[in-house]
Amino acid sequence: RPMEVKDWIARARKHTPIIASAEAFGKGWWVWWLDINPVWCGEERPMSCETGEWDCLDLYSPNGFLNVLIALKWWRDAMDEASPDWDEAIADVTWVLREM
Repeated sequence: RPMEVKDWIARARKHTPIIASAEAFGKGWWVWWLDINPVWCGEERPMSCETGEWDCLDLYSPNGFLNVLIALKWWRDAMDEASPDWDEAIADVTWVLREM
């Protein structure tokens, strides 16, 4: 997961991190997102998922899947306007949530 998410969790979620580079944060977000998704979704963007088991996204942490969503918010807040990468991330997360 992006360092900003890791640091936010370590600080007991007290302060919203400052995202110095939306582009770098977005790249880190995509690496994390592809890593936590099922192997059958593939490792490339856009993911080519079929309907299957989503147990790997049952994230065992105090915030679970909320970490994914809050990181998307931070990423968007760090941009003047939405990027195609962010739009793709929103579409992908929305699809996954509907499938789960």
